[in-house]
Amino acid sequence: MLFADSSASPSLPAADGPRLLALDTATDVVHLALVVGEVVRTAEVPGGAQASRSTLPAMQALLAEAGVAWHQLDAIAFGRGPGAFTGLRTACSIAQGLALAVPCPVISIDTLMAIAEDARQSNPPAWGPGQSVWVAQDARMNELYVAAYQWDGSLWHAQSEPQLWAVGAPRERWLAGGASGAAPRVAGNALRAHPATFEGLSEATWPEAAPRGTALAALARRAWARGEVLDAALALPLYVRDKVAQTTAERLAARRPTLTDRPMTESDIPAVLHMEHLACTHPTHAWTEGNYRSSLRSSYWMRVCCRAGSERIVGVCVAMDGVDEMHLLNIAVDKTLQGGGVARELLRGLYAECARRGAKALWLEVRPSNERARKLYQGQGFVEVSVRKGYYPGPEGREDALVMRRDLNLRQDRGDANALV
Repeated sequence: MLFADSSASPSLPAADGPRLLALDTATDVVHLALVVGEVVRTAEVPGGAQASRSTLPAMQALLAEAGVAWHQLDAIAFGRGPGAFTGLRTACSIAQGLALAVPCPVISIDTLMAIAEDARQSNPPAWGPGQSVWVAQDARMNELYVAAYQWDGSLWHAQSEPQLWAVGAPRERWLAGGASGAAPRVAGNALRAHPATFEGLSEATWPEAAPRGTALAALARRAWARGEVLDAALALPLYVRDKVAQTTAERLAARRPTLTDRPMTESDIPAVLHMEHLACTHPTHAWTEGNYRSSLRSSYWMRVCCRAGSERIVGVCVAMDGVDEMHLLNIAVDKTLQGGGVARELLRGLYAECARRGAKALWLEVRPSNERARKLYQGQGFVEVSVRKGYYPGPEGREDALVMRRDLNLRQDRGDANALV
Protein backbone atom coordinates (compact mmCIF):
# COMPACT_ATOMS: atom_id res chain seq x y z
CA MET A 1 0.00 0.00 0.00
CA LEU A 2 1.34 3.39 -0.98
CA PHE A 3 0.82 5.17 2.32
CA ALA A 4 2.08 2.35 4.55
CA ASP A 5 5.59 3.85 4.39
CA SER A 6 7.54 2.14 7.16
CA SER A 7 10.86 3.32 5.71
CA ALA A 8 10.16 6.96 6.55
CA SER A 9 10.43 8.25 10.07
CA PRO A 10 7.27 9.89 11.48
CA SER A 11 9.48 11.75 13.95
CA LEU A 12 11.61 13.42 11.25
CA PRO A 13 12.73 16.86 12.53
CA ALA A 14 11.04 19.86 10.93
CA ALA A 15 12.84 20.91 7.76
CA ASP A 16 14.09 24.47 7.35
CA GLY A 17 11.49 25.10 4.67
CA PRO A 18 8.60 23.27 3.03
CA ARG A 19 8.45 19.64 1.99
CA LEU A 20 7.14 19.67 -1.59
CA LEU A 21 6.72 16.83 -4.08
CA ALA A 22 6.52 17.92 -7.75
CA LEU A 23 5.78 16.09 -11.00
CA ASP A 24 5.34 16.89 -14.68
CA THR A 25 4.07 14.33 -17.21
CA ALA A 26 3.37 16.68 -20.12
CA THR A 27 6.24 15.34 -22.26
CA ASP A 28 7.60 11.90 -23.12
CA VAL A 29 9.64 11.92 -19.89
CA VAL A 30 8.17 12.11 -16.38
CA HIS A 31 10.11 14.67 -14.33
CA LEU A 32 9.96 14.49 -10.53
CA ALA A 33 11.36 16.54 -7.65
CA LEU A 34 11.27 16.36 -3.86
CA VAL A 35 12.06 19.53 -1.93
CA VAL A 36 13.01 19.15 1.74
CA GLY A 37 14.20 22.48 3.04
CA GLU A 38 17.18 23.45 0.93
CA VAL A 39 17.74 19.94 -0.43
CA VAL A 40 16.28 18.94 -3.81
CA ARG A 41 16.16 15.37 -5.07
CA THR A 42 15.08 14.65 -8.64
CA ALA A 43 14.21 11.67 -10.80
CA GLU A 44 13.22 10.94 -14.38
CA VAL A 45 11.25 7.94 -15.60
CA PRO A 46 9.67 7.00 -18.94
CA GLY A 47 6.53 8.92 -19.80
CA GLY A 48 3.84 8.38 -22.39
CA ALA A 49 1.98 5.12 -22.01
CA GLN A 50 4.27 4.07 -19.15
CA ALA A 51 3.73 7.18 -17.04
CA SER A 52 0.89 5.84 -14.94
CA ARG A 53 2.92 2.73 -14.03
CA SER A 54 6.29 4.36 -13.41
CA THR A 55 5.42 7.64 -11.66
CA LEU A 56 4.13 6.49 -8.26
CA PRO A 57 6.97 3.98 -7.60
CA ALA A 58 9.50 6.69 -8.52
CA MET A 59 7.84 9.12 -6.09
CA GLN A 60 7.91 6.47 -3.38
CA ALA A 61 11.64 5.95 -4.00
CA LEU A 62 12.36 9.70 -3.69
CA LEU A 63 10.53 9.88 -0.37
CA ALA A 64 12.27 6.78 0.96
CA GLU A 65 15.69 8.18 0.02
CA ALA A 66 14.94 11.39 1.90
CA GLY A 67 13.34 9.64 4.88
CA VAL A 68 10.07 11.52 4.39
CA ALA A 69 6.63 10.03 4.93
CA TRP A 70 3.74 10.91 2.68
CA HIS A 71 1.81 12.58 5.51
CA GLN A 72 4.77 14.92 6.11
CA LEU A 73 4.41 16.61 2.73
CA ASP A 74 3.26 20.24 2.79
CA ALA A 75 2.05 20.34 -0.84
CA ILE A 76 2.13 18.49 -4.12
CA ALA A 77 3.05 20.49 -7.23
CA PHE A 78 2.05 19.36 -10.70
CA GLY A 79 2.73 20.53 -14.25
CA ARG A 80 -0.64 21.61 -15.59
CA GLY A 81 0.52 21.85 -19.20
CA PRO A 82 0.11 22.60 -21.96
CA GLY A 83 1.24 19.27 -23.30
CA ALA A 84 0.11 15.80 -24.28
CA PHE A 85 -3.56 15.26 -23.41
CA THR A 86 -3.05 11.92 -21.65
CA GLY A 87 0.02 13.21 -19.82
CA LEU A 88 -1.84 16.20 -18.39
CA ARG A 89 -4.67 14.00 -17.15
CA THR A 90 -2.11 11.69 -15.52
CA ALA A 91 -0.40 14.54 -13.65
CA CYS A 92 -3.67 16.04 -12.44
CA SER A 93 -5.17 12.75 -11.30
CA ILE A 94 -2.00 11.72 -9.43
CA ALA A 95 -1.62 15.13 -7.77
CA GLN A 96 -5.28 15.27 -6.80
CA GLY A 97 -5.43 11.71 -5.48
CA LEU A 98 -2.27 12.09 -3.39
CA ALA A 99 -3.25 15.52 -2.05
CA LEU A 100 -6.63 14.21 -0.90
CA ALA A 101 -4.99 11.24 0.80
CA VAL A 102 -2.12 13.09 2.57
CA PRO A 103 -4.05 15.52 2.99
CA CYS A 104 -2.38 18.68 1.63
CA PRO A 105 -2.94 21.42 -0.95
CA VAL A 106 -1.64 21.41 -4.52
CA ILE A 107 0.48 23.87 -6.49
CA SER A 108 -0.25 24.37 -10.18
CA ILE A 109 2.86 24.89 -12.34
CA ASP A 110 2.95 26.20 -15.90
CA THR A 111 4.88 23.52 -17.83
CA LEU A 112 6.23 26.02 -20.37
CA MET A 113 7.42 28.28 -17.54
CA ALA A 114 9.27 25.28 -16.09
CA ILE A 115 11.05 24.92 -19.44
CA ALA A 116 12.01 28.60 -19.29
CA GLU A 117 13.36 28.05 -15.77
CA ASP A 118 15.35 25.02 -16.93
CA ALA A 119 16.93 27.13 -19.67
CA ARG A 120 17.81 29.83 -17.11
CA GLN A 121 19.34 27.30 -14.71
CA SER A 122 21.58 25.96 -17.47
CA ASN A 123 23.44 29.30 -17.55
CA PRO A 124 22.33 31.71 -14.76
CA PRO A 125 24.84 34.50 -15.62
CA ALA A 126 23.14 34.93 -19.00
CA TRP A 127 19.82 35.77 -17.36
CA GLY A 128 19.81 39.22 -15.86
CA PRO A 129 16.64 41.07 -14.81
CA GLY A 130 14.48 41.91 -17.82
CA GLN A 131 15.63 38.99 -19.97
CA SER A 132 12.81 37.33 -21.91
CA VAL A 133 12.44 33.96 -23.61
CA TRP A 134 9.94 32.31 -25.90
CA VAL A 135 9.18 28.67 -25.12
CA ALA A 136 8.08 26.49 -28.04
CA GLN A 137 7.13 22.85 -27.61
CA ASP A 138 6.15 20.45 -30.38
CA ALA A 139 2.38 19.87 -30.16
CA ARG A 140 2.17 17.35 -33.04
CA MET A 141 -0.43 17.85 -35.79
CA ASN A 142 1.89 20.52 -37.34
CA GLU A 143 1.38 22.83 -34.35
CA LEU A 144 3.33 24.25 -31.42
CA TYR A 145 2.65 25.16 -27.79
CA VAL A 146 4.10 28.66 -27.42
CA ALA A 147 4.44 31.20 -24.60
CA ALA A 148 6.77 34.06 -23.62
CA TYR A 149 8.19 34.85 -20.17
CA GLN A 150 10.32 37.58 -18.61
CA TRP A 151 12.74 37.06 -15.70
CA ASP A 152 12.82 39.93 -13.15
CA GLY A 153 15.77 38.56 -11.17
CA SER A 154 13.70 36.45 -8.80
CA LEU A 155 10.42 35.53 -10.53
CA TRP A 156 9.07 34.73 -13.99
CA HIS A 157 6.23 36.79 -15.46
CA ALA A 158 4.14 35.66 -18.43
CA GLN A 159 4.36 38.10 -21.33
CA SER A 160 2.34 35.88 -23.67
CA GLU A 161 0.18 33.17 -22.13
CA PRO A 162 0.45 29.60 -23.49
CA GLN A 163 -1.33 29.18 -26.78
CA LEU A 164 -1.38 27.00 -29.89
CA TRP A 165 0.43 28.20 -33.04
CA ALA A 166 0.86 26.68 -36.47
CA VAL A 167 4.41 25.44 -37.08
CA GLY A 168 5.17 28.32 -39.43
CA ALA A 169 3.74 31.03 -37.14
CA PRO A 170 6.96 31.96 -35.26
CA ARG A 171 8.71 32.87 -38.50
CA GLU A 172 5.71 34.88 -39.72
CA ARG A 173 5.05 36.69 -36.44
CA TRP A 174 8.57 37.38 -35.29
CA LEU A 175 9.85 38.54 -38.67
CA ALA A 176 6.81 40.82 -38.86
CA GLY A 177 7.68 42.32 -35.48
CA GLY A 178 5.66 40.04 -33.21
CA ALA A 179 8.71 39.71 -30.97
CA SER A 180 9.78 43.36 -30.83
CA GLY A 181 13.37 44.45 -30.38
CA ALA A 182 16.31 42.07 -30.62
CA ALA A 183 16.08 38.56 -32.00
CA PRO A 184 14.19 36.47 -29.45
CA ARG A 185 15.63 33.81 -27.21
CA VAL A 186 13.91 30.45 -27.70
CA ALA A 187 13.77 27.31 -25.55
CA GLY A 188 11.99 24.01 -26.02
CA ASN A 189 11.93 20.83 -28.09
CA ALA A 190 10.30 22.52 -31.10
CA LEU A 191 13.80 23.73 -31.99
CA ARG A 192 14.75 20.10 -32.65
CA ALA A 193 11.40 18.95 -34.03
CA HIS A 194 11.07 21.84 -36.52
CA PRO A 195 14.56 23.31 -37.09
CA ALA A 196 13.66 25.07 -40.34
CA THR A 197 10.98 27.12 -38.57
CA PHE A 198 13.52 28.73 -36.25
CA GLU A 199 16.56 28.91 -38.52
CA GLY A 200 18.07 32.39 -38.36
CA LEU A 201 15.36 33.74 -36.03
CA SER A 202 16.96 33.57 -32.59
CA GLU A 203 20.01 35.03 -30.90
CA ALA A 204 20.17 32.17 -28.37
CA THR A 205 18.47 28.79 -28.16
CA TRP A 206 17.99 26.02 -25.60
CA PRO A 207 16.67 23.02 -27.59
CA GLU A 208 17.33 20.61 -24.71
CA ALA A 209 15.39 22.62 -22.12
CA ALA A 210 12.64 20.58 -20.43
CA PRO A 211 10.43 20.75 -17.30
CA ARG A 212 13.15 19.05 -15.27
CA GLY A 213 12.95 18.37 -11.57
CA THR A 214 15.21 21.24 -10.50
CA ALA A 215 13.07 23.69 -12.47
CA LEU A 216 9.86 22.26 -11.00
CA ALA A 217 11.39 22.54 -7.52
CA ALA A 218 12.31 26.20 -8.02
CA LEU A 219 8.85 27.14 -9.27
CA ALA A 220 7.14 25.15 -6.51
CA ARG A 221 9.23 26.88 -3.83
CA ARG A 222 8.42 30.34 -5.19
CA ALA A 223 4.72 29.53 -5.40
CA TRP A 224 4.73 28.18 -1.84
CA ALA A 225 6.49 31.31 -0.55
CA ARG A 226 3.80 33.48 -2.17
CA GLY A 227 0.98 31.38 -0.78
CA GLU A 228 -0.12 30.18 -4.23
CA VAL A 229 -1.67 26.88 -3.17
CA LEU A 230 -4.97 25.34 -4.23
CA ASP A 231 -7.48 22.89 -2.90
CA ALA A 232 -6.89 19.42 -4.34
CA ALA A 233 -10.22 19.60 -6.16
CA LEU A 234 -8.76 22.41 -8.31
CA ALA A 235 -5.91 20.31 -9.74
CA LEU A 236 -6.92 20.97 -13.33
CA PRO A 237 -5.00 20.71 -16.64
CA LEU A 238 -4.35 23.61 -19.00
CA TYR A 239 -5.71 22.71 -22.43
CA VAL A 240 -5.01 25.08 -25.32
CA ARG A 241 -6.23 22.71 -28.00
CA ASP A 242 -9.95 22.03 -28.27
CA LYS A 243 -9.44 18.99 -30.48
CA VAL A 244 -6.85 16.32 -29.75
CA ALA A 245 -7.11 14.31 -32.98
CA GLN A 246 -7.69 14.94 -36.67
CA THR A 247 -9.17 12.86 -39.43
CA THR A 248 -6.90 11.90 -42.31
CA ALA A 249 -8.61 14.51 -44.50
CA GLU A 250 -8.08 17.20 -41.86
CA ARG A 251 -4.39 16.36 -41.51
CA LEU A 252 -3.91 16.60 -45.27
CA ALA A 253 -5.85 19.86 -45.46
CA ALA A 254 -3.81 21.35 -42.61
CA ARG A 255 -0.63 20.83 -44.61
CA ARG A 256 -1.96 22.87 -47.50
CA PRO A 257 -1.78 26.54 -46.57
CA THR A 258 -4.23 29.00 -48.13
CA LEU A 259 -2.22 30.67 -50.86
CA THR A 260 -2.40 33.58 -53.22
CA ASP A 261 -0.14 34.08 -56.22
CA ARG A 262 0.86 37.11 -58.28
CA PRO A 263 3.49 38.19 -60.80
CA MET A 264 6.98 38.59 -59.35
CA THR A 265 8.44 42.12 -59.32
CA GLU A 266 11.92 43.52 -58.79
CA SER A 267 11.04 44.47 -55.20
CA ASP A 268 10.42 40.77 -54.44
CA ILE A 269 13.99 39.73 -55.19
CA PRO A 270 15.45 40.10 -51.63
CA ALA A 271 12.61 38.07 -50.05
CA VAL A 272 12.81 35.41 -52.76
CA LEU A 273 16.58 35.09 -52.38
CA HIS A 274 16.27 34.73 -48.59
CA MET A 275 13.53 32.11 -48.88
CA GLU A 276 15.37 30.12 -51.54
CA HIS A 277 18.76 30.12 -49.76
CA LEU A 278 17.13 28.71 -46.61
CA ALA A 279 15.32 26.08 -48.68
CA CYS A 280 18.32 24.80 -50.63
CA THR A 281 20.68 22.19 -49.27
CA HIS A 282 23.67 24.29 -50.43
CA PRO A 283 23.98 27.95 -51.52
CA THR A 284 25.25 26.92 -54.96
CA HIS A 285 21.90 25.25 -55.63
CA ALA A 286 19.99 28.53 -55.35
CA TRP A 287 19.39 31.09 -58.05
CA THR A 288 21.33 34.35 -57.79
CA GLU A 289 20.12 37.93 -57.83
CA GLY A 290 21.50 38.19 -61.34
CA ASN A 291 19.40 35.22 -62.49
CA TYR A 292 16.21 36.88 -61.27
CA ARG A 293 17.02 40.31 -62.65
CA SER A 294 17.90 38.86 -66.04
CA SER A 295 14.65 36.88 -66.12
CA LEU A 296 12.61 39.97 -65.25
CA ARG A 297 14.32 41.95 -68.04
CA SER A 298 13.54 39.11 -70.45
CA SER A 299 9.84 39.18 -69.45
CA TYR A 300 9.81 35.52 -68.50
CA TRP A 301 6.72 34.09 -66.79
CA MET A 302 7.51 34.68 -63.08
CA ARG A 303 5.11 34.11 -60.21
CA VAL A 304 5.41 34.18 -56.42
CA CYS A 305 3.14 32.43 -53.91
CA CYS A 306 2.22 34.13 -50.64
CA ARG A 307 0.20 33.00 -47.66
CA ALA A 308 -3.32 34.43 -47.85
CA GLY A 309 -3.56 37.59 -45.75
CA SER A 310 0.23 37.92 -45.65
CA GLU A 311 2.90 39.31 -47.93
CA ARG A 312 5.40 36.61 -46.92
CA ILE A 313 6.64 34.85 -50.04
CA VAL A 314 6.61 31.06 -49.71
CA GLY A 315 7.25 30.00 -53.30
CA VAL A 316 8.57 31.17 -56.65
CA CYS A 317 8.32 29.81 -60.20
CA VAL A 318 10.10 30.99 -63.36
CA ALA A 319 9.49 29.72 -66.92
CA MET A 320 10.28 30.91 -70.44
CA ASP A 321 8.37 30.24 -73.62
CA GLY A 322 9.55 28.83 -76.92
CA VAL A 323 7.93 27.65 -80.11
CA ASP A 324 4.93 25.53 -79.10
CA GLU A 325 6.55 24.77 -75.73
CA MET A 326 7.60 26.25 -72.38
CA HIS A 327 10.65 25.63 -70.22
CA LEU A 328 10.48 25.56 -66.41
CA LEU A 329 13.67 27.28 -65.27
CA ASN A 330 13.30 27.42 -61.50
CA ILE A 331 10.86 26.54 -58.74
CA ALA A 332 11.56 26.94 -55.01
CA VAL A 333 9.39 26.56 -51.91
CA ASP A 334 9.83 27.76 -48.33
CA LYS A 335 11.61 25.02 -46.37
CA THR A 336 8.91 24.90 -43.68
CA LEU A 337 6.18 24.26 -46.28
CA GLN A 338 7.86 21.74 -48.55
CA GLY A 339 5.56 18.82 -49.20
CA GLY A 340 2.52 20.95 -48.36
CA GLY A 341 1.25 21.62 -51.89
CA VAL A 342 2.94 24.96 -52.67
CA ALA A 343 4.93 23.56 -55.62
CA ARG A 344 1.79 21.94 -57.01
CA GLU A 345 -0.02 25.26 -56.74
CA LEU A 346 2.75 26.95 -58.75
CA LEU A 347 2.75 24.18 -61.34
CA ARG A 348 -1.02 24.46 -61.61
CA GLY A 349 -0.59 28.10 -62.60
CA LEU A 350 2.13 27.19 -65.09
CA TYR A 351 -0.07 24.54 -66.72
CA ALA A 352 -2.79 27.16 -67.17
CA GLU A 353 -0.25 29.52 -68.76
CA CYS A 354 0.93 26.76 -71.10
CA ALA A 355 -2.67 26.22 -72.18
CA ARG A 356 -3.17 29.96 -72.71
CA ARG A 357 -0.09 30.14 -74.95
CA GLY A 358 -0.88 26.92 -76.80
CA ALA A 359 2.28 25.14 -75.64
CA LYS A 360 2.32 21.42 -76.45
CA ALA A 361 5.19 20.45 -74.12
CA LEU A 362 6.81 21.59 -70.88
CA TRP A 363 10.52 20.99 -70.32
CA LEU A 364 12.74 21.20 -67.24
CA GLU A 365 16.10 20.17 -65.78
CA VAL A 366 16.55 18.73 -62.29
CA ARG A 367 19.51 17.55 -60.25
CA PRO A 368 19.68 13.75 -59.85
CA SER A 369 20.34 14.36 -56.14
CA ASN A 370 17.08 16.28 -55.71
CA GLU A 371 14.89 13.26 -55.01
CA ARG A 372 11.94 15.27 -53.67
CA ALA A 373 11.71 17.31 -56.88
CA ARG A 374 12.17 14.25 -59.11
CA LYS A 375 9.29 12.45 -57.37
CA LEU A 376 7.11 15.53 -57.71
CA TYR A 377 7.76 15.85 -61.44
CA GLN A 378 7.30 12.14 -62.07
CA GLY A 379 3.99 12.31 -60.26
CA GLN A 380 3.01 15.18 -62.53
CA GLY A 381 3.64 13.14 -65.66
CA PHE A 382 7.16 14.28 -66.58
CA VAL A 383 9.50 11.67 -68.08
CA GLU A 384 13.29 11.65 -68.33
CA VAL A 385 14.51 12.09 -71.90
CA SER A 386 18.23 12.84 -71.62
CA VAL A 387 21.13 13.91 -69.37
CA ARG A 388 23.18 17.11 -69.56
CA LYS A 389 26.66 16.41 -68.22
CA GLY A 390 28.13 18.86 -65.70
CA TYR A 391 25.19 21.23 -66.07
CA TYR A 392 24.83 22.42 -62.45
CA PRO A 393 27.45 23.98 -60.11
CA GLY A 394 27.85 22.27 -56.76
CA PRO A 395 29.94 22.31 -53.59
CA GLU A 396 32.10 19.44 -54.86
CA GLY A 397 32.26 20.23 -58.57
CA ARG A 398 29.71 20.05 -61.36
CA GLU A 399 26.56 17.92 -61.27
CA ASP A 400 24.60 16.46 -64.17
CA ALA A 401 21.07 17.52 -65.03
CA LEU A 402 18.22 15.18 -65.87
CA VAL A 403 16.18 16.62 -68.73
CA MET A 404 12.46 15.93 -68.30
CA ARG A 405 9.49 16.56 -70.56
CA ARG A 406 5.73 16.52 -70.11
CA ASP A 407 3.46 16.43 -73.14
CA LEU A 408 0.46 18.65 -72.57
CA ASN A 409 -3.14 17.79 -73.30
CA LEU A 410 -4.41 21.27 -74.09
CA ARG A 411 -8.07 20.37 -73.75
CA GLN A 412 -7.53 18.80 -70.34
CA ASP A 413 -5.19 21.57 -69.15
CA ARG A 414 -7.72 24.27 -70.05
CA GLY A 415 -10.68 22.40 -68.61
CA ASP A 416 -9.37 20.84 -65.41
CA ALA A 417 -5.97 21.91 -64.16
CA ASN A 418 -6.72 20.27 -60.81
CA ALA A 419 -6.68 16.85 -62.48
CA LEU A 420 -2.99 17.32 -63.15
CA VAL A 421 -1.79 17.79 -59.55
